[in-house]
Amino acid sequence: MTRVEELRAPGMRPQEISRPLTGARAVAEVIACQEDATVIGMPGGHTMQIYDALYSQQDRVRTLLVRQESVATVMAEARGRLTGTPTFVIGQGAWVLGNASIGIMEAHLGASPMVLLIDATDGGGFSHHGPYQAGYGGYGAYDLPAALSAITKRTFVATDATQALQMTQLAIKHATTGEPGPVAVVFHSRALFGRIDRSAQPPSYLSAAPPIERPTPSATAISRAAALIGSAQRPVIIAGNGIRLAAAERELREFVRRTGIPVATTPAGKGTFPEDDPLAAGVIGSFGHDCANALVGDADLLLAIGTKLGASDTANAHPALIDVGRQSLIHVDVESLNLSWTLPSDVDVLGDARDVIPALARALPGFSSDGVARVAEARSTAPVFDRELRSSPGALSGRDVVAVLSQEAPRTAIITCDAGENRLFVLREFQSREGGTVLQPNGGGGMGYAVPAAMAAAVTRPHQSAIAVCGDGGFSMTLTALMSAIELKLDLTVLVLDNGVLGWVFSGQRGRVIASELQRFDYAAIAEAMGAHVATVSDLDAVRDALRGARERSGVSLIVARTSTDDRYQHLMSALNRDDVYAVAGDDDEEPVDRARPALV
Repeated sequence: MTRVEELRAPGMRPQEISRPLTGARAVAEVIACQEDATVIGMPGGHTMQIYDALYSQQDRVRTLLVRQESVATVMAEARGRLTGTPTFVIGQGAWVLGNASIGIMEAHLGASPMVLLIDATDGGGFSHHGPYQAGYGGYGAYDLPAALSAITKRTFVATDATQALQMTQLAIKHATTGEPGPVAVVFHSRALFGRIDRSAQPPSYLSAAPPIERPTPSATAISRAAALIGSAQRPVIIAGNGIRLAAAERELREFVRRTGIPVATTPAGKGTFPEDDPLAAGVIGSFGHDCANALVGDADLLLAIGTKLGASDTANAHPALIDVGRQSLIHVDVESLNLSWTLPSDVDVLGDARDVIPALARALPGFSSDGVARVAEARSTAPVFDRELRSSPGALSGRDVVAVLSQEAPRTAIITCDAGENRLFVLREFQSREGGTVLQPNGGGGMGYAVPAAMAAAVTRPHQSAIAVCGDGGFSMTLTALMSAIELKLDLTVLVLDNGVLGWVFSGQRGRVIASELQRFDYAAIAEAMGAHVATVSDLDAVRDALRGARERSGVSLIVARTSTDDRYQHLMSALNRDDVYAVAGDDDEEPVDRARPALV
């Protein structure tokens, strides 16, 4: 009988394999070889064979069952962003595609590592007859690999057992190399049921793959960047989501406090630098803090780290924010294709932020900037987090609720938010602190993100508080996630801003209301029936009490804040937002709205 050789990494548990592996078992072995291996999903179709193979790996692989596939992919996306390592999503391909595209697309656009292991539920020799659920394309079938290719970094199709093993290994590599992202393996039934035959197939090895080498920044690029920084009078750092993906928060703090260079973050980068630091300017962009926008706009040099400098970051390339004609730009990214992509930079530095930042620090001995004074001056003219609360009886402000959350949340809390106006409230009103972070749907920007993302935080960092902020529209999309959180016995808090409308749509309709009003359900009663701790609040004191109570309890707590519709996205537009391009044109408008300008929803 043939054997599959195993190359054992140091410290790896020896395992004797006495017979040829099925493809399903080989996939399970590859998963088990990974550090902190975690599977999230639902057994279905031929992926039941993989789950069956994982039965004997339960001491090495954590398997989490959720009630709907979208919960799995959003959890995997958020966990990838927090850890930098891929989570495995396993489920029937038709429903991973049909139900779970939100997390896949978010990971693809937001650069979070994820591995999707799915089947096309093919009919074997009858597949060309277009049987039930067939997903390999052709007449009478849908084309699962083609559909997934549109929203993943890469999609592999495994047609035999050896490919099942090797393509799973390749998926892990591709998901974590260069710019991270979601990678899918679509298994033909032969790939899972069949056995590896080394006499007729390429040699296969089961092993924990060696760590992927991060691209090393060139000495020339570091030297050129340091020279530009050293000659700058008003340098500013723009920190993006890449800081989080590289786990470079500590390196950034040390560099900033050593050099005195102020930090502004992109919306996706919020939480990568503590906003209570005297060198923190806040968030930039169309809905950012005017303080941060002014400081960046006044800079003579910008050090952009881990950001693509996309439209939502640069306020649609507003020249008052970034203008490479009058400012020097240093761009740092782990993916060479992202460098000088949207704006031409003076120096491109290819490398992981965790390596580049210390290298720049070593190249700048004795450099010091007057960043504290510049931030203080900017804050004096455009306050950041000291806005006066304005809620009154019967008119609870959603912005005020988030401001109170900022005061009451533990310093190291992980805050997740949804798409829509609640996201803007978090960007503008929640002050992140050292040790905590903020996760938002920064890629696809879809509703239904906050609760599954908070679940991922609770699973990944159980010693930190996980708090989801969402509107009633987004919350109703994720009632299945709440059920799964209770079933998994997670500790988290869900804060629902319940104003009875689709906030961004309602505000953009400017009184011409159609298809944006929601029925007011008793969400607290629904959640209580599931087994959650619940509170419904309508004033700020009650919000504060409910948050404190949730902090003291274990399990899932739901706080429903009955907010008004008075808070609108228009109130949070930065000074760089000259026109409300997000609103409907209206019958009486003389000038049409420019639909080519992108919206942050």
